[in-house]
Amino acid sequence: MSDNLMEKVSAFGERLKIGGAEVGRKMSAGMSSMSFKMKELLQGPNQADKLVEDATSETLDEPDWAMNLDICDMINHEKVSSVDLIRGIKKRVMIKNARIQYLALVLLETCAKNCEKAFSEVAAERVLDEMVKLIDDPQTVVNNRNKALMLIEAWGESTSELRYLPVYEETYKSLKSRGIRFPGRDNESLVPIFTPPRSASAPEVDASFAQQIQHDIPLQSFTAEQTKEAFDVARNSIELLTTVLPSSPQQDALQEELSSGLARRKLLSG
Repeated sequence: MSDNLMEKVSAFGERLKIGGAEVGRKMSAGMSSMSFKMKELLQGPNQADKLVEDATSETLDEPDWAMNLDICDMINHEKVSSVDLIRGIKKRVMIKNARIQYLALVLLETCAKNCEKAFSEVAAERVLDEMVKLIDDPQTVVNNRNKALMLIEAWGESTSELRYLPVYEETYKSLKSRGIRFPGRDNESLVPIFTPPRSASAPEVDASFAQQIQHDIPLQSFTAEQTKEAFDVARNSIELLTTVLPSSPQQDALQEELSSGLARRKLLSG
């Protein structure tokens, strides 16, 4: 076999290896994303969820600052999981109810300013992704959209404090590159990114909140049909993983997790 032919065969083999590695990375990323979504779907309520629900209850006429600061103290003294707390706030931001969304954004801002761990958890739990979705949603009330934009702007411009978490600056610049107009920073957003835990009197409620209450969007609940659809998605995910990666340890672990989660949900719904 000539040297030229050998070189072509060798180059072809290298391309195959590179292509295979790229496919593997994409499959791994896809499984990671699927696992993240299914974990959120299957996880049941916990102490943090209850705290967040109380602090963002649609029965509140205004933010409960004392409760919000108590939650911050619990995070700082490790009496509640900061991961679960931020995850709970994210769930409330996702609810199509203007009052709940606003209270969740206020609680998120309070935690960010008073809890050192908050920014890492917000980045890890992809809360910024949900804030961008809220901004892009045409049904989002103006005050909530502006609140989310002000937070992203404040965090995105805090490059010195948040340099170790580039997602904040990237999210801010991405919105700016799309031509999104920011409403400007209010006095509250100009407060330092992280302040020591405190028990001082709560700040005044935003004047815009009273106007926003009149534009609430009905609370979204899950019907029996939607619950069935969620189960179908989970089953299809298991079947897809079994077909694509029949011998993957990661797939086996995820399949076991999904199956046990479905069983728990079925028992609870039954």
